Amino acid sequence: MISDDVFDYGRACDYIEDAAKFGSRPGLERIRALCAILGDPQDMLSFIHVAGTNGKGSTSCFIGSILAEGGLKVGMYNSPALCGIRDHYRINGRLISEKDYAACVSTVAAANEEMIKDTGDGATQFELETAVAFVYFQKSGCDLAVVECGMGGKDDATNIIRKKISCVITSVSYDHMQYLGNTLSEIATVKAGIITDDCPVIAADSGKEVRDAIEKRCGITGSPLHIVKKDAIHRRDMFPQGQSVTYEEFHDHIIGLNGAFQAENAALALRTVSVIRDKDLPEGCRIDAKAIRSGLKKARWPYRFEPISADPLIIVDGAHNADAAQKLRISMDECLAGYEVILVLGVFADKEYEKVIKCLAGGAVMIIATQTPDNERALPASELAACARRYCEDVRECKSMDDAAAFALQEAQDRKASGILPAVVACGSLSYLDLFKDIVLKAVNL
Repeated sequence: MISDDVFDYGRACDYIEDAAKFGSRPGLERIRALCAILGDPQDMLSFIHVAGTNGKGSTSCFIGSILAEGGLKVGMYNSPALCGIRDHYRINGRLISEKDYAACVSTVAAANEEMIKDTGDGATQFELETAVAFVYFQKSGCDLAVVECGMGGKDDATNIIRKKISCVITSVSYDHMQYLGNTLSEIATVKAGIITDDCPVIAADSGKEVRDAIEKRCGITGSPLHIVKKDAIHRRDMFPQGQSVTYEEFHDHIIGLNGAFQAENAALALRTVSVIRDKDLPEGCRIDAKAIRSGLKKARWPYRFEPISADPLIIVDGAHNADAAQKLRISMDECLAGYEVILVLGVFADKEYEKVIKCLAGGAVMIIATQTPDNERALPASELAACARRYCEDVRECKSMDDAAAFALQEAQDRKASGILPAVVACGSLSYLDLFKDIVLKAVNL
């Protein structure tokens, strides 16, 4: 279905952002109805479907990069967007153009308006964004798409896809409990809802509760399960140039992403491509050792223990829940030994921010509490600072991002002048990291 009323880029952005007012409403009825009007573009594509609590974006990036190196045209849909509204959509690593984005949103908007007229109910923002992905990848002639769940799995809008060549479940931990359940078993059961009949499943080993839930679902669907065990993964750190990962038969593969947690994500990608490369992939596709090694090395994913400045050393990381904070702390301890860490933190009020602070505070000499601007979910800097003072002696409150960035940079410069080796680590909700990164880069490049 093609809209006669074609949006320009600005209007397309406004249409999608305006749908945020409808909030999050899990369920598949609206997205099914919307895609039916669009001619079900998702049914014309093959997918690798990725669920989990942490690591979905990085794992998807590794998989997509390897498959692209093997000769495939690979769409990738991730959530949340990291660097602007178009950042959900890539083909072989390239961001969707403003022209293509506007055209696809126009098509989806026309279908949504028709659905509203027929049913009185419109799609949520995430449902619209998901439909845009299906339209874009189908119109672009993608060989397959790597699609990340927005939240959960069973009732996630992405779970209307049918032709799955594999399902991947990354690390599972506590997050979004108001939607997914209060135990790891309940959360894992929801995420395992993406598993369909006779579809190979590659899963991180997140403990017995999670493993049991995934195994139960695989037993129902008859899907072969491949568990990526942590003790089979070995890494050699080369910070800040990345690291070398060895996993079972895959020896000394270089990845350009930092952080101890990336080794597990790379191992998930390695096992995934080894499982699917014997499937009926398009003619000319060659997922051989060269493609695997090259794809891993070329993969880039922002805000995952990402250094954005060398002098002073500034790292941004999207750790916003307890599990991600634990992984960030390991990376801090391993890579920043000998540094005095200045932690800049901004989080949403509905996250387990006290657990994040408790985990990270011991690795920092100072915490700078700030908040995401113009976001009703943002935890006020004053509340964040009050919580942080329970775990760190030196806590500063900065109500604006500009103030937080300026204070962190000044602290780093003062410590360096005193002969101390400083590192600034900004972490928390992804919505503020992009702004923080932009402010910092402008300041250090003056």
